[in-house]
Amino acid sequence: MARNSYYRTPHWSALKHACHERDGWRCTVSGCQTPTYRLTCDHIRCRPNVDYPTTFDVLSNVRTLCGNHDAQVKELASGKRRQDGKLIVKGAKADGTPLDPNHPWSRTNHISSL
Repeated sequence: MARNSYYRTPHWSALKHACHERDGWRCTVSGCQTPTYRLTCDHIRCRPNVDYPTTFDVLSNVRTLCGNHDAQVKELASGKRRQDGKLIVKGAKADGTPLDPNHPWSRTNHISSL
């Protein structure tokens, strides 16, 4: 969490609660295996580090992430996000296909006929 007083305001508290309510109190990353672990309200487009609400502090610019996914894309000191902000679901199903629905191997037609 940024070190400014905005995150201790009633505005942030209400926005965070509305975000979690909208997202069903679950991580919004498709295929997440820990959807309720350490939930965080994450800004999709980073907000400026100021102590008051901005145009970035709206429901359409926040999402619920579990602690694992929040850590994947946490902002660095430079202001850029880790992994360029790309969220990845790690692991595989019993059949060996990746849990991440965006992984190329998750496509049903990934195996060419022999």
